[in-house]
Amino acid sequence: MTKFPKSRTNWVSLKESMILARATDLTWNSERSFKPAYFAGNDVLEVAHEGYKMYIDENALYGKTSYPSLYRYETEIIEMLVDLLNGPKNSGGSLTSGGTESNIIAMNTAREWAKEHKPEISFPEIIVPRTAHPTFEKGAKILQMKVVRLDKSPNLQVDLVGMEQAINTNTVMVVGSAPPYPYGHTDPIREIGTIAAKHDLWLHVDGCLGGFILPFAREFDPSIPDFDFSVPSVNSISLDIHKYGYAAKGVSALMFQNKSHADYNRTSFDDWPGGLYSTPNLAGSRSGGAIASAWAVINYLGHEGYRDIVRALIDLRREFVVGIDAINGLSMVGNPQTFQFAFSSDAYDIFAVADGLSDLGWHIGRALEPKSVQLMITMSHKPIVGEFLSDLASISNRVENGTITSRNIGPVYANG
Repeated sequence: MTKFPKSRTNWVSLKESMILARATDLTWNSERSFKPAYFAGNDVLEVAHEGYKMYIDENALYGKTSYPSLYRYETEIIEMLVDLLNGPKNSGGSLTSGGTESNIIAMNTAREWAKEHKPEISFPEIIVPRTAHPTFEKGAKILQMKVVRLDKSPNLQVDLVGMEQAINTNTVMVVGSAPPYPYGHTDPIREIGTIAAKHDLWLHVDGCLGGFILPFAREFDPSIPDFDFSVPSVNSISLDIHKYGYAAKGVSALMFQNKSHADYNRTSFDDWPGGLYSTPNLAGSRSGGAIASAWAVINYLGHEGYRDIVRALIDLRREFVVGIDAINGLSMVGNPQTFQFAFSSDAYDIFAVADGLSDLGWHIGRALEPKSVQLMITMSHKPIVGEFLSDLASISNRVENGTITSRNIGPVYANG
């Protein structure tokens, strides 16, 4: 067990030891890694880093009283996101530390909303598709709610019939994803919204992954369904600015069609010697650097910049998809509309293919339902499409011929 250090250590030697410690770590934006990482170019990265460093020591907890520029950035980010998501005039929201907090706060909002609108409920439940993110289970554990996770995804789509059948007198909330992580195509939010409106339920859209992709991608892809506040029954949307918004970690947003609903999450207390303590969400101290980074990157890129990046990544995705479909025995899973997607095989063991790719230094994901290899692409991957597809074809052929077999390594999404 590591004990607390008794004496000082000079920074030079500490830095050297840290450099040595991370020598075998994965480079976060490596062109050979398809694990979740978000790289839009060195210019964007510089803006994200510089904005962060300018406010690395400031605490947004004191934005209103001590750092008015931070409070201004936060206010303007929310206003810009209202515009991005087609929010009506009374829309609003707040910034959080990440998608987990955003989704949990959305659950809390629905629970508190239900106390007013459905006071007969004693143990609130939410219904989520089979593919919804596990943060909803985490939130239920904290908030003493119950998650009803649907047990199937017919044709990789939300089981709308099963969702409506799962509604009971304790249901307060239904969820759709834009998109769900496993498949990369967006849930039918408008149809889920019809169910929510019929039963007077809170509808939350988890747009943490696609919130900074879909608003621009729909200009090029008519298959993308409505997912934002253009659907009248959508009450809240989460989106991560530190994913495909390209800000430094950690900054996300929870947006409300009616900004007054944010009040359900505010804690204000003054019955103690220290005076008023008032915070909008779960966190007290919050990184000024992350907020400043988000504001800087959004303004640096603007609609034009995000649109250009999204168009380039759509073209890049097409190269991967065409190449994968051309390999005997492989097929794409679903109809990816964002930049994480999967491919599988009915002809041979896809996890053996994953093992072969790993042996060649490719870092890929694995998933179930169906068993598949997952890729998440960014601008880092432009130079290596041909090399990857060549390796994939070679490995797939060897698996098909029986010269590579699976080591039975199961899928792991995250294990921090």
